[in-house]
Amino acid sequence: MGGIYRALLFALAMLAALPAVRAEPARLPILHLHAGSDAGTVTPYVRYSQTPGRIDTLGVADILAAPLRPVAGPTIHFGPPGQKTMVVVKVRNASATQGSWIFTTGRGSLSWFRLYEASGGRFALLVDGSNTVGARANLRTYQAFSTELVLAPGQEKLLLIDFLSENSTYMPIRIQTYGSFFKERRANVAMVSGVVFGIAVLIFLNFLFFSITGHREFIWLGVAQGCFALNTVLAEGYIAIFFLSDRPLAINALEQIFKCGFAAAMAQFARSFIDTPVHFPRRDLALRALIGAALAVMLVQPALTLYPPGVRSGLHIAGWLIVVAIAWFLPFVGFAAMRRFGRQLWPLFVGWASLALFIVYAAIASMGLFAWLPINWHLAGPVGLFESIMVTLALGLNLKKIRADKLAADTNYAEALAERLKISESAARLAEEKALALATVNSQNALLHASGHDSKQVILALNSAAGVLRQSEDGVHRELGRMLESSAAYLGGIVSTTISGANMAASESAFLALGSFPAEALTEPLMMMFKTPFADKKLTLEARIDGTVTLVSDKPLLMRALANLLSNSYQYSERGGARIEVAREGELAIITITDTGRGMPVEVMARLNDDAAVRLRADEDAQGSGSGFQSAKRLIEALSGSLRIAASGTEGTVIRIALPSAFAGVTPCTAGELQAALPDWHLVDFDRRDAFDAALSDTAAPRARLAALTYDDTTVTRGRLAEVAGLMMLKPLCCELLRHPLLRAGVEASEQP
Repeated sequence: MGGIYRALLFALAMLAALPAVRAEPARLPILHLHAGSDAGTVTPYVRYSQTPGRIDTLGVADILAAPLRPVAGPTIHFGPPGQKTMVVVKVRNASATQGSWIFTTGRGSLSWFRLYEASGGRFALLVDGSNTVGARANLRTYQAFSTELVLAPGQEKLLLIDFLSENSTYMPIRIQTYGSFFKERRANVAMVSGVVFGIAVLIFLNFLFFSITGHREFIWLGVAQGCFALNTVLAEGYIAIFFLSDRPLAINALEQIFKCGFAAAMAQFARSFIDTPVHFPRRDLALRALIGAALAVMLVQPALTLYPPGVRSGLHIAGWLIVVAIAWFLPFVGFAAMRRFGRQLWPLFVGWASLALFIVYAAIASMGLFAWLPINWHLAGPVGLFESIMVTLALGLNLKKIRADKLAADTNYAEALAERLKISESAARLAEEKALALATVNSQNALLHASGHDSKQVILALNSAAGVLRQSEDGVHRELGRMLESSAAYLGGIVSTTISGANMAASESAFLALGSFPAEALTEPLMMMFKTPFADKKLTLEARIDGTVTLVSDKPLLMRALANLLSNSYQYSERGGARIEVAREGELAIITITDTGRGMPVEVMARLNDDAAVRLRADEDAQGSGSGFQSAKRLIEALSGSLRIAASGTEGTVIRIALPSAFAGVTPCTAGELQAALPDWHLVDFDRRDAFDAALSDTAAPRARLAALTYDDTTVTRGRLAEVAGLMMLKPLCCELLRHPLLRAGVEASEQP
């Protein structure tokens, strides 16, 4: 497999260099040197061949007779790695004085290296990379395989390099004076030192931030920066020079470990910092796969010397592909994070994108796919330092944003606390107003009681007058007596209903008194109560009943709820008036109250319709607690009905009440028939007091399942029965009582087999 890769890469390199390839068996171009000056560009004078024999068995004439090719492009690069290469350079001192130069290859880690000089028709060995002692001394002196050139005026020399590389055939050959050479080396040392020092500072800051925040992304960024610092030192040749000059495969293994370690740690940093498992799950799967591949390449590097050349070449290509894939993938992750979390992450995208471009460029140049592509390994350090600074800056900007968000959250929290305090104060004020409203209701109830007692005195007077007139022999007087007696009875019903409803509205008891009554028994008393106040305000009040409607419900409670709603209509209407309509839909009684008041906003209507709402006031600018609507709603729900604001606006408000158990007529029924249909209830006739008291003493039924039957719907009777019974049924009894939701469950349970 490795042979196939090398063949393909070599074919690409040959195609890339094809325009410049030509054989030159006759003569070599001569590079003219001048004493005290650098040689300048050496590339045009370099010739090479990748099928050499053994140099120590060949003469100079044999080498010159071989087909030698020039270098394609501005960079001294000989194509894909893995092939043995012979390089020839011919120089001459063109000055009138003797000159000294240093001939350097710029490489210090090669699988095979020999540097020869033509002498007496043969080649003399100057530098042997396989000689551990000599190679170490040469590298420590020049920091790359190099030799001194001392040429007399007009003297020529032919230099030949025979080498084999496992990772790159890039050979930056230079001929420089001593001053230029060592000045450049010092500048390179200073650059590497500055990069390493800068990265060391960043690593220290990351571990410091980790100790403060506990965020693991600082650890991974520090590991990535550490790997890059080591790779920078390795790429500049210092590890090979001082530690592994005789072990080129170990240098290749370290190169793969540092590169893949940097890429894997940076990818893991991205996963931790951006939290890709949560925010970008698909990208996270790709990052995890790339990290796993990088770790796999790193794990097989310690045994690199045991693999055949083809496997080593494949691992080298795989390592570069993984690094390039991670380098290209991270900018997309950074851009997505910048779009989702904010522009403060722009340094993350810029840093990753710059490093991605350089790594891709370095991978292509190093593999030699295009021999003309220029290479400058010294840029790796500054580019990596820039990337590290950008990523660290992104972390700092993100921490700054987090702090700003925290301050904003604290401010919002303080504002929320102030709002809650304001709401608490408003709730306290509303509670006071509610208490005042309840006191007002109680005062009104007392007034109703007083009015009721006064009305009873009037009724007594009417009844007395009616008795006197009935005894008269005059037919007109007797007819007038009957009219007075009828009016007294009608007025007595109104008084009884009004007083009973007043007591129940102010009570928290769930006690109900179910009875059947026509819809007119609701509308006529309400018309008598409210027609005069409406007329005084120049408002109209109308009542309409659609067909014959008989309800089975608690009339006093229903009267009180409707009175509350009409009172609201009266209070908030300045023109027009109100209308109450009663209709029947199946077994539902639909009571609609329509007025021409100023209405309420949509959000207020929604909150009043919300069963969970605690707001009582519908209009903060108006007086009153708004408890009338809530009280009416509570009463209607106690009757198993529903109350909703159907519409409200500048033209007025429409309130819709739906009550169960509405019929066209009712069917008389006996107490025995009711008892048979309600086995879970115990029915007792209150009008037979002795039997009632005895039944209360003998029955074991709970109070909630005790129903009292009576004709008396007065407040006193209702209050007494509320203490001993769970329900009150008004005579005359009817079968439709069984269809009320309060009793229907018991009926359905008794009908089940």
